[in-house]
Amino acid sequence: MSQAVKHTSRKARAVFAALFAAVLSVSLVVGTSLAQADSLNDKKNATQTKIDDNKKDISKAEAEVQAAQAAVASTQKQLDAAKADLAAKTQVTDQAKAEDQRLASSLADAEAEVAARQADLQAAQDAVTKGEQDLASQRDTIGLVAQTTAQQNTGLLSLSILFTDFDMAQINNRLQWANTSFMATQNAMDQLVATQAALETAQANAQTAEDAASAAAAVAQQQRDAAAAHLKVTQQAQADAQKAQDQVNTQLAANQKAQSDANKALADAQAEQKQLDSDMQQILAQINAQLKTATSSNTTSKAAPKTGTFFYRPVPGRVTSPYGMRYHPILHVWKMHEGVDFGAACGTPIHAAESGTVTMASWYGGYGNYVAINHGKIGGNSYSTGYGHMSKFAVHKGQKVKRGQVIGYVGTTGLSTGCHLHFNVFKNGKTINGLPLVS
Repeated sequence: MSQAVKHTSRKARAVFAALFAAVLSVSLVVGTSLAQADSLNDKKNATQTKIDDNKKDISKAEAEVQAAQAAVASTQKQLDAAKADLAAKTQVTDQAKAEDQRLASSLADAEAEVAARQADLQAAQDAVTKGEQDLASQRDTIGLVAQTTAQQNTGLLSLSILFTDFDMAQINNRLQWANTSFMATQNAMDQLVATQAALETAQANAQTAEDAASAAAAVAQQQRDAAAAHLKVTQQAQADAQKAQDQVNTQLAANQKAQSDANKALADAQAEQKQLDSDMQQILAQINAQLKTATSSNTTSKAAPKTGTFFYRPVPGRVTSPYGMRYHPILHVWKMHEGVDFGAACGTPIHAAESGTVTMASWYGGYGNYVAINHGKIGGNSYSTGYGHMSKFAVHKGQKVKRGQVIGYVGTTGLSTGCHLHFNVFKNGKTINGLPLVS
């Protein structure tokens, strides 16, 4: 074999060996990258499954807090109204009890009056009975006098004087007896008239006493009826007051539950904010580490775009939450919102804001599926962008991407209350407002 042929053969073997080594190296790199990607996907899927189990409660923390706070306000108003109602009904009850006491006192007076009038009636009835007895006795006396007079035949006294031989003494005696008999009869008649008049007076007094007793009894009955009727009013007032008290207790329990729900939702929101803050600090740490590496390698700075926007708009949706300090609707404190939220339907393609290298494409805590792209130096400053809450990835870590390339799709993974894109812009390792750069 000639020297030329031998030299060519050795050269061919060297080229082949180099090619083989290169292919093997690429295969190993690809294999390692695929293995890492598979491991990352497995980890992401496992984490996503775990998060999905609890996501419904976590993602609605803000709505729960607002609902709980509204419930607290509502139940507090109802509680105040119930307390006012209870106070009013308690006052009615107290007034009703006072009226019961007044009616009871009036009834006692009326019953005492009835007892007095009944005593007067009894006395009058006793007087009538005595008058009747006296009248009967006087009539008996008159009857006895009349009988005696008849027996003595005093009516023929004048004839007996004329035809009988009496001396003057006997005549005088007879005349005296007759006169005495007449006087006795007259007195008995006068006494009878007086007794009759006394009886009639006693009967009139008895009728008056009976009428007074009846009137007193009627008044007492009216007082009893009024007391009985008002007792129902009092009982109803007491029932209303008890119902109002029960309402107060119910509203108080509802208020306490609403307060408890609000406190729990607030704690969840605080934990969410703490998680997001922690995640952002870690992202910033990684970006700063990349900046140090880029600085040590003297990465060339490319010029900023001269026309159009500085960055390609990642999604066409409207801004739902801007960058900067904002009053947190749940925590009621001023907090920094490190990015810009764009509202967009789940599944909307997300585009790379600028060409660069994917430094992160994995699950990242509260930001869910998160992609970070290092754009290197633009106009002398180092820029990176981040895209949170994706439903799924279209790139992987280490991949080179072009401006406007689809890198993933809008979702609501992580701590999110609905489909949207959380867009971060990092300039020299610090977050900035990315909205003016894309709009």
